[in-house]
Amino acid sequence: MGYSPFYMVHGRKPRLAEDPERPAILTETNDLTDKYNARLRKFDHLHKAQQTAIERQVAAAHRVEDQYRQLGDGQRFNANEWVMIRNMKKTKLAPDFYGPVRVVKQMPFYTYKLALLNGDEIPELFHNERLQRCKIGELVPQREWAK
Repeated sequence: MGYSPFYMVHGRKPRLAEDPERPAILTETNDLTDKYNARLRKFDHLHKAQQTAIERQVAAAHRVEDQYRQLGDGQRFNANEWVMIRNMKKTKLAPDFYGPVRVVKQMPFYTYKLALLNGDEIPELFHNERLQRCKIGELVPQREWAK
């Protein structure tokens, strides 16, 4: 294109100290005020575009938060309810779910404390996205369905 990198970045030609063609001082104030007003309009336009982008970003964040709340609120488990744990590190022949396990206590942020069939509590907390309700009625399972 024939432009210097300085021109591409700053939009004007560079001025050197030993440049023989020094810029002429503008005597008319109208040129300066026109340039000043044009620059102000440009900044106003950029500010409005920035505000619009921020508003759109905040609206998108609220939409994602609402979707997450709907997912989180959709499935709640009570104490002594039987659930299956989704296998997050699935290998070729591994089952999709492990369990059943019993919900011991509901913790903050949609997490649950679980216990195995023999009554031992699992030390980790499990998020509700990883749990699936077991429909076994009043029966108490005697052994794990998948290990």
